[in-house]
Amino acid sequence: MPTVDQSSVLDPPAVEEPESWAPGAPPSWTPPEQTTPPPPPPPRRRRPWRIAAAFLGVALVAGSAGGVVTRELEPSPTPTTTVVRTASASPQLAGDSLDVAQVVAKVEPAVVSIQASTNQGPFSGTAAGSGIILTSDGEVLTNAHVVNGASSITVTLNGQSQARAATLVGIDTSNDLALLKINGASNLPTVSLGKSSDVAVGDDAVAIGNALALQGGPTVTKGIISALNRDLGTNSGEMSGLIQTDASISSGNSGGPLVNAAGQVIGINTAVAASSQTTTAENIGFAIPIDKAMTIVAQLRAGGSTS
Repeated sequence: MPTVDQSSVLDPPAVEEPESWAPGAPPSWTPPEQTTPPPPPPPRRRRPWRIAAAFLGVALVAGSAGGVVTRELEPSPTPTTTVVRTASASPQLAGDSLDVAQVVAKVEPAVVSIQASTNQGPFSGTAAGSGIILTSDGEVLTNAHVVNGASSITVTLNGQSQARAATLVGIDTSNDLALLKINGASNLPTVSLGKSSDVAVGDDAVAIGNALALQGGPTVTKGIISALNRDLGTNSGEMSGLIQTDASISSGNSGGPLVNAAGQVIGINTAVAASSQTTTAENIGFAIPIDKAMTIVAQLRAGGSTS
């Protein structure tokens, strides 16, 4: 019910007694009609907030159990890693469609899931990540942030449920790479390595890994090479020359392969751009070029850990 302002109600007028008015009879008069005040004006609309691009948050794609990432490996006496040169133009640019299933069938057998456990009092926990088998006797390449500080590391081969113990051969935290060795392994499938120097923007790309440590095998996503030679600052320091891709990369993908259309590894997935309150980032992932990664692997085989 609307509220009437008392000031808007006029005092009743003085009543003039009619000639026939008799003492004791009440005078008659009609009060003025009360008016309802106009409704208040509608509230003013606020202008939408403007989103300003400020800075890009970069997150290493690792996580704890239930939100996932990991690590593993040990040196082999006579490693046998195959390096295959990649054509500079992708099948997509040449007019052919990317056969993701065929790419996965070639690479997936040599992609492993890694579980890294730490036992440091209140900071104890388990992380999950990914890795690639470099040699048939069990050398595995992964990210340093997956296994750094782990007290124990296990690796689960594709299609198997039983985890195998692994040893850390060497680690390079500044380049975010670690070399593991699966204990007592032999006759394992290995990845085929491409040349990241041959990669061009627009080439097809497939990312494979233990995303979110989900049960039932690795996660596969596809995209393209979005940019080259990206430099990023991370918690471990500055990383340079990275490959950028729009293939989706999630926690647990750390250490997994970025693969070209020929099923050859061209990079090691390591980080994603994360949105902040002022910046939106979608499908911007980064991988360490395999050419650089294999140079670090040679150093780790020879001398273990580096800075």
